Amino acid sequence: MHRFPTLYLSKLTPVTLRIYSCLLLVWLIITPHFTSSASAASWYVNNQTGNNDNDGSSQTTAVATIAKAISLARTSDTLELANTGIPYRESILFRNLGGRPDRPFVVEGNGAVISGLNFLDTTRWENVKEDLYTFSLDKTPYGNPFLVSRGQRLPQVKSRELLQTGQHYWDRSENKIYFLCAAGKIPADYELEATLRISGLTLTSASYIVCRNLSAEYFSNDGFNIHGDCRGIRLENVIARHNGDDGISIHESGGLVVQHAYVYDNFFGIQDVNASRSVYNGVLAERNQVGVSLVGGYHSLVDCQIRDSIQKEIDIAGSNPGHMIGSEKNPLCKTILFAQNLSLFGNGNQTGLSIRNGATAIIERSVISDSQTGLTVDSNSFCHVTQTAIVDCKTILKSSSQTSYFDYNYYTPGQISWQNTLFETGQFSEYVTASKEDTHSHTGPLKVSADGIVEVPSGSKSTTAKLKLGPSDPFLSTFRTVDP
Repeated sequence: MHRFPTLYLSKLTPVTLRIYSCLLLVWLIITPHFTSSASAASWYVNNQTGNNDNDGSSQTTAVATIAKAISLARTSDTLELANTGIPYRESILFRNLGGRPDRPFVVEGNGAVISGLNFLDTTRWENVKEDLYTFSLDKTPYGNPFLVSRGQRLPQVKSRELLQTGQHYWDRSENKIYFLCAAGKIPADYELEATLRISGLTLTSASYIVCRNLSAEYFSNDGFNIHGDCRGIRLENVIARHNGDDGISIHESGGLVVQHAYVYDNFFGIQDVNASRSVYNGVLAERNQVGVSLVGGYHSLVDCQIRDSIQKEIDIAGSNPGHMIGSEKNPLCKTILFAQNLSLFGNGNQTGLSIRNGATAIIERSVISDSQTGLTVDSNSFCHVTQTAIVDCKTILKSSSQTSYFDYNYYTPGQISWQNTLFETGQFSEYVTASKEDTHSHTGPLKVSADGIVEVPSGSKSTTAKLKLGPSDPFLSTFRTVDP
């Protein structure tokens, strides 16, 4: 707004001055972006002392549910959850609500937990025969729902006929849960709960939101789920655990930054898809079926540790999402990963890093260890690997790509499959000659510490005196690791 000189205002007639003042007032009213930052509010939630009849404007007048607080909130407000030690049994749903680039909406969890679990009414279990019981639902939630007994996930089978004592089968077609009790017991003895809520923090076309210090657990689908036109989303110091599908997931062409997170005991620790863009720093992912799955989009993993995944530590693949306009021509849908200071600890699983279906990966100063195959690249994909150690893998490298680049790396002895030619342990020089790759790389003994730092034993040949091998800084996480 331009300021009028005092001299000019003094020359206006009283009528003109009144007209100008009215126009100025109207302009201020219809231009809220000049005043909204001052009016941004904080809304307080307490699931023990709160009441939804309160106004939610202070800790002493907190509302009881997150949904009520969101219904009161406006652009760029703050949501404050009280950490009462009791999980909030609800999702956090934002639809077309968020903040601005200069003032994001803030969800402050204060260490609170949101949970997808619901207790199952013990009177609704019906005895089918002997120790087999069934529970009827109105509908089965999306994702991979399961039962929990006293905080422990119960084993799940794929058909009713396969049930053994203490296991359950979720019949999606009939919307029924079958549970086989131990002899002489009934479902009430197990204090059964079910993952009946779909996702935890759920964003749909909501932009510029910061969520921090929050845990999301036991949802049938994702702990943190981001869909649609979501820009400027940031997660800080979050935990995603025991979710049926993903710990963290972003879709379509949204943008996400994650700074310090702990994702464990999900199916996918992280799964980002379509043409999404994500940046992860300081993430610890462990004991997921797949640590990180990337299927479309651009992604960065820096100063992260992925370990003890059941199948693969990282799997990336190009995609063609049919619901996105022109995806078949969009190079971003082919998947691009940049990884630096990355530690992948396989613990005997299938693959450390898999690159397939036209995906691209740039890996620097990282370590891959203890998988059956350290790194695999298919014929349609591209991988650029430098200053990286692949340690204690039966097959170091399996690549049929014609365009990949490998050099200045260090490997402990193992097989290498190059363009369908197998080079046995001890044939590293033959592989270098045939492939023209890894001309400055070496094989030999290596030490890898729990924080991911790689040490080349004294007397061993290093790739070069000027290039340090593997992560340059130790992996640090203030999250306390937990037992399975």
